[in-house]
Parts: sequence; C-alpha cells; structure tokens
Amino acid sequence: MRMSTRATAVQASAEPGPAAAARDSSRMSIGLAASFGLVAGLLVLGPGVAPGYLLSYDMVFVPSPPFSTALLGATGGPARAVPSDAVITVAARLLPSDMLQKVLLLLIFTGACAGAAALLAAGWRGMTGRPAPVTACLASGCFYVWNPFVAERLLIGQWAMLLGFAGLPWVLRELCAGSARIRPGRLLLAMVPAAIGGFAGLAITGFAAVPAALARRGDEVGGRSWSDPASRVRRLATVAAALALLSLPWLIPSLLVPVHTDPNGVDLFAARADTPLGRIGSLVMLSGIWNSQTVPRGYGGASAYFWLLVVVSAVAGYLLIASRRSMRWPGSSDRRPMLPGLGLAGLVGLVIAAVGVTSPTRAALRDLVAAWPGFAILRDGQQFVAALALAQAIGLGVLVAWLLSRTADRTADRTPRRRAEPAAVAIAVFAILAPILLLPGMAWGLAGRIRPVDYPADWLTARRLIDGSDRHGSVLLLPWAAYRRYSWNHGEAVYDPWNKLLSREVISNDGLEVGRQTLTQESSASIRLGRILAARGPLTNSLAAAGVLYVVVDAGSLLTAKPATATAARLPGARIVLASHDLVVFELPPRAAR
Repeated sequence: MRMSTRATAVQASAEPGPAAAARDSSRMSIGLAASFGLVAGLLVLGPGVAPGYLLSYDMVFVPSPPFSTALLGATGGPARAVPSDAVITVAARLLPSDMLQKVLLLLIFTGACAGAAALLAAGWRGMTGRPAPVTACLASGCFYVWNPFVAERLLIGQWAMLLGFAGLPWVLRELCAGSARIRPGRLLLAMVPAAIGGFAGLAITGFAAVPAALARRGDEVGGRSWSDPASRVRRLATVAAALALLSLPWLIPSLLVPVHTDPNGVDLFAARADTPLGRIGSLVMLSGIWNSQTVPRGYGGASAYFWLLVVVSAVAGYLLIASRRSMRWPGSSDRRPMLPGLGLAGLVGLVIAAVGVTSPTRAALRDLVAAWPGFAILRDGQQFVAALALAQAIGLGVLVAWLLSRTADRTADRTPRRRAEPAAVAIAVFAILAPILLLPGMAWGLAGRIRPVDYPADWLTARRLIDGSDRHGSVLLLPWAAYRRYSWNHGEAVYDPWNKLLSREVISNDGLEVGRQTLTQESSASIRLGRILAARGPLTNSLAAAGVLYVVVDAGSLLTAKPATATAARLPGARIVLASHDLVVFELPPRAAR
C-alpha cells in the first residue's frame, strides 16, 4: 500500500502542471508560427530567393559594401540609413550581400509571425488561464505578415522599418503581458530589431510602446491601485530611456549635421485613398501609402470589400473580447482586459497616420516641420498604422480562440454536440488563409515586381577606378534626380545605388520627387551643387572648386546620345575614364581640381 502511494506521488510530481502545459503549448504555437512565417516569406519572395539583388525604391543592397563616413550619417541629410547600412556593411563580411538581403527579409516574416503568435499566447493565457489554440496563434501571425501594409512597405523598399515592425510584437509582449515592473534588459533586447532599422523602426516602436507603458495596470506593483501615477511614471521613464539609448546612433549625427526639410513634403507624403473607402477607410484597412506605384497588384477594387470584412471581424474580436474587463472565463477568477495598452497603441497610430487627411492638420504639421526638421518623421503617417495592424492581428486571433474555446467548453460539459464545432474549425482555417486568398498580389515577388538582378560589370569596373584613385574629391551623380529606372532592373524604380557602392563621398539630388513635384534638397552639399548645375555655361571649374573629382552619368537605358553629350559639353577638359551603354564616368582635370 505504501509502495503504491509512493509511486502515485512520484508519477504526479513528474506530470507537468497546468502552467507548464500552457508554456509548452505556447512554445509549440510560437514554433509553428515561426515556420509558417518562413513559408510566407518564401512565398512572398518567390523567384527573389535566387542569386541576385532585389532593388526596389529604398531597398538598395550592393556587392561588398565599403566602409565610409556615410555609414555614420556624417555626410549630411537625414540619417535614414543609420545604423542599418553600417550593420549590413559589417554583416556582408560574413555573407554575400545578396544572400544577406534574403536572410534579413525572411527573418522579418519569421520574427513578425512568431511575435504576433507569442503576443496572443501570452495575452490569452493571462486573461483566461488557458493556452491559446494553435490555429488562433497562426491566424494572428498570418494576418500580421500578410496585409497591405507589409506589401506596400516592401515594395517601397523600407526593409529597415519592417525590422522594427517585426520586433514590435516582442516589445509589446514585454510591456503588455510581461511583469508590471519592466525588465530593462529584456526590453532592450526586444528593441534591437527596431534599433537596427534606425529612426523609422524606432519611431513606430516608440509611438506604440509609450501608450502601452502608460495603460498597463499599476496595481500589480506593490499592491498599488490601477490609477497609481508613480508606477506609470517609472514605466514611462524606462521605455523612454531605452528608446533614447538605442536612438543615439542616428540621433547624434542628426543633431550635428545640418538637415534641410521642405515643409511641402507634408502634402506629398500624406496618406492617400487606395481603396473606394477613402483615406480613413484605407488607413483602417492598413493601406493608404502616399506612393500610388507601390500598391500591390489586384488590391483596391472589389477585393477591398472582402478584406474589409476581415478587418471588421478583427476589430470586433479585439473590442468585444480582448478589451472586456467584465468577461468571466471558466477556471479564472481574475477579471481584466487582454493586453492592456495594445488597443490604445493602435488608436494612437491611426490618429498619427490621419494627420495628413485634413487641411488644418496638414497646415499645423507644416508649421512644425518649418520650426524643427525632426517633425518630418510624422509626414509619412501611414507607417504608424503598424501598431493598428498588430491590434487587428491579435483581435482576429482572439476571435478564433474564443470560438474554439466556446465549442470546447460545451463538449467538456457533455452538452449535446452542436454543428457550431465544425463551423468554428472552418472559420479558424479561413482566418488563417483569408489574408493570402484576398491579397494574392503579394505572392511570388509581389506579382513579379521584385526580381533578382546583377549589377552590370562596368559598374563594378567604375567602382574600382573611382575608389582606386589616389586623388581626393567627391563624386557627382547625374542625371540630377534621386531615383532611376534601369533596364537591367526591369524598369523598376530604385534609389541611385552609387551612394552605397562607393567609399568616396557621393553627392546626388536628395530632393525627393513625388509625381511632378520635387522637394528641396535635404543636405548642404546637394543644395550647393544644385545651384551650380542650375547655372548656365561650363561646369568644370565650378565643380572642381566644390571638391568634385568624378561625374557619373548612369541614365541606363536612357543613356543614348543626349545625356552623355549634354554632360560632356558642359565639362570641357574632363576626361572620360569609362563609357558604356550603362554609364559614363568623367574625371575632372588636375589643373581644374587645383
């Protein structure tokens, strides 16, 4: 009898408890979501996983990127590529640049999908005391990585900002579902992807983290009440300190190097209506990017109404289930909302994104930008719906988990089995597949928009000639425009790669062009050379006096007789060191350089 009792006790102690079982279930859900995210990333890239570089607008990777002062943001203009370019340059010593690019893009999908699943699992367990269903975690993860926001930001090439997007669920998991007393080490670790992404990644993270920190219940710290301001101030101070510390790489050069920002960019970068539901409706549906050329194919027509049904279901799931403090769950005596602060973060993001919708708010933002260029980060407001995308993803997962749990409760109570059980399973499966089915233009290289290419051989030859010269001087890029459409890049727009390809200082027209309007240049060097180019007559002496040594004309398929001949006519005495169908490189004479 004693042996039997002892054996039973040993067996009971060996069996995992409910908490351990919930943790194991969460780990399994997160692992499956990570695998699902990897598959989704492969489906999105499609032929893009082949060798070569994916060049689209701001997404510019080059072979063997060199170290230069531009990596530190010391050459002028906004430090948009700090420290992301520096990280890429270091990592390119370990992996080929084209392979590194694919790894980073796949990590974005994997980390984002797993992060949304982890956030849902933690929130559901905290609210109900039960592990979240695997299908609910997959529904949240799939929605978070497969939506118009990700498609449009990937087409415009903002991979660095998407790193912050991928890390956002992990940051809010620490703030909304972790200990009420923030652990700074874990918070900093969760913010590393946003820190690599630079000011764009940290901006969307900061505008989501601050509301989440303020909304977290304070009675979990020392028994204080929910409205205790001291605990909120401590949480806010911790979040602000983490954001400030990780912002130093781009904040320091932004304060030291003059930046010129055109207030008219507020009107050009405001959210636009890419669906029949107007600007606000498009933002709620996670679209509305300012660039009409970066909308995924097939989106915005009749399919937008079906996508609206998914979004409405997701919002309803969050508002009716996750945010209800009065909901009682079997086996749980606590009554509290799920992931407090997430809905507030999503609402704040939507409000910021809608700044450019009305004339008064645009005028106010123009005044702010004119007073301090740092406010220009708010002009591309659509990027701040990232937190709304996460709230909707969690809402969709909560809706699926609620339907499945209701069915399981009826079965456990031995009530007559109803037809709602297979219906709930069917809804769960549809919730996982709906984003892919309703947004097919995101698959296979975004419907062929992103395809791998190789840089022409004469480009690499020009790089060796320019960087190999022992003469001092900068490089001027012509034609005087920021973006190119090369024939070897299938005619897709891309920011001129020479800024990342050369170790010398490269001066180009950094005044962005939207439609037929061009903004004022942002760096002092670009403004100075823009005035020289606008003057009539020969340019050789003026450019040499400004420190220019090489002039690169890289009009690509447009490089017939006109661009090269027009440039040569204005550079008397300059020597052509390389000429091909893809580009012409002029070297200014030593006498003029002196």
